Amino acid sequence: MKKLLIGLLSLAMVTTGCADRIDIEDASLSLLIGIDLDEKNNLIFSASSPVFNKEAKIKEEVYVSRAATLRKSRDEDDKTFMALTTGGKAQVFLIGKRVMQHKGWFKLLEPFLRDPKNTVNVRIAMVEGLAYELIQLKPANKPRLPLYLAKLIDTASRRNLTVKTTLQDLRRETYEKGITPSVTELHTDDEVMVVGTALFEEGGRYAFTIGADETKLLRILQNKLKGDFGFTFKAPEQPKGEVFPANAYSFSTEKISVKTKTGFSDDKFKFDIEVKMRVALTERLFQLDIRKEAKKLEKDMEEELDKRFKVLIRKIQKAKIDPIGLGLHARAYEYSHWKSVQNQWGEALAKGDVNVKVKATIIGMGTSK
Repeated sequence: MKKLLIGLLSLAMVTTGCADRIDIEDASLSLLIGIDLDEKNNLIFSASSPVFNKEAKIKEEVYVSRAATLRKSRDEDDKTFMALTTGGKAQVFLIGKRVMQHKGWFKLLEPFLRDPKNTVNVRIAMVEGLAYELIQLKPANKPRLPLYLAKLIDTASRRNLTVKTTLQDLRRETYEKGITPSVTELHTDDEVMVVGTALFEEGGRYAFTIGADETKLLRILQNKLKGDFGFTFKAPEQPKGEVFPANAYSFSTEKISVKTKTGFSDDKFKFDIEVKMRVALTERLFQLDIRKEAKKLEKDMEEELDKRFKVLIRKIQKAKIDPIGLGLHARAYEYSHWKSVQNQWGEALAKGDVNVKVKATIIGMGTSK
């Protein structure tokens, strides 16, 4: 009997406790959370939670409040919510553009980084407009708005139409000196739409937005090559067509490799980025014998991509930001020079030389000649 009691006591000591257990009916799961600034710069917090009650006719509970901090807004929510608010299952953090146009907005997310009951895998998205208006949408023929937005961001990210940035990613990009943050940008009118990627300065202030095509280029330069990369160009030597675009062609990348060479000379950093693509034609609206004239079309692809990369890099350098993460290469390969400019890396990159050279090879043209 004594051995049995000792065994039971030992088992009780190592058993995980459930003192903070809560039934789902007593929890308000904030699946969507929004932060806005009104015209007088007052913070407005919003949250959307599913209602687990058979008698409730409306299955989504939305609350909007003014509060000094995100943590304080939870107290305001709990005054009207029927259950205890928790952020452990949050899907998307929607932040209004007015908030992101100010430095230091990232510290508003402090409760999610400090409280282990909250998730750091929540997706971050900037809203062109007011986040609390988006949270109150009830789109027809769509699943619950939190699940719909999460799926929308994930799908667009797989197509490389935008980036997918979690709170954990955003924290790293905010405090890492060798890269500046980027998040999904959403726009809403009659329906929600992913418009591209919002880019930020070193201090966290919103800089500018790039569309879907430039986001694909950014992802390539970042060497983040998962998912689909599809492009549609116009052949310069082909007739345009009177009504339909007779000179258009499309291709998808079967394989991409990116090599970045880092150097320092003439008192500035130099980056030579080599991009090799193996592509397959998915659309061609003009006559062309691919077997005989593939090299010509490959050259057109390379020249157009080189031009587009150059335009994107010019924008980045003008804004003195680094969403590519070239600062990580500078620190790794030219640390002695990086050390002196790490706190003004955006300015150092703006003065540097960034050259991209594309090599394209057509490996497939579909089942039609």
